[in-house]
Amino acid sequence: MAASLPSFVLLGYCAKQKITLEGCELRSVSECIAKRPPEWAARWDFNRATCWNTEAEAWACVPEESKAEFAIFAYRLLPMLFDSSGEGRAVALDQLLPAELPSLPGEPAPAQHASIGYDVVERNIVLGTLGFGCSPLSCNGLAKEIPVNQFCLLDNLESALAIARRFGVEQPEPGPYVIIEVLA
Repeated sequence: MAASLPSFVLLGYCAKQKITLEGCELRSVSECIAKRPPEWAARWDFNRATCWNTEAEAWACVPEESKAEFAIFAYRLLPMLFDSSGEGRAVALDQLLPAELPSLPGEPAPAQHASIGYDVVERNIVLGTLGFGCSPLSCNGLAKEIPVNQFCLLDNLESALAIARRFGVEQPEPGPYVIIEVLA
């Protein structure tokens, strides 16, 4: 199955609040619960995925007095959209990310970053370019009925594909949806 999928693309690095929700150390890509630093968007120095190309750039948007409240994550995107058809379809990055913003990092995440799971989040470029939408796992509480790990993420790509198809059909939030691998 994985052989027929497009390759994951490194989006970059993001600083997110350390939040614990119902026993999970929430690592959702969505910003509904685990927020980015205040004023991150005002800097307007992020790449086309609204991430930063280096960890240092991601840390630079966190106020010095707040650094203990945040962690840095790397995000990798599977360039597919999952909509109400119930099928995922491969798409070009320009269909998911605004081309007019700076480019994505040109290399893979450093080896010290390991996958901690997969999130399925809304992505509709028509509705805006600043980040990704809701993750029904955390934002809608669907992690109560869908098995997730201690980070409120899906443990493997096969589960993420099944859940992305399900969310596309059921639309717990208006889709379409993408799969993002979270690395810490």
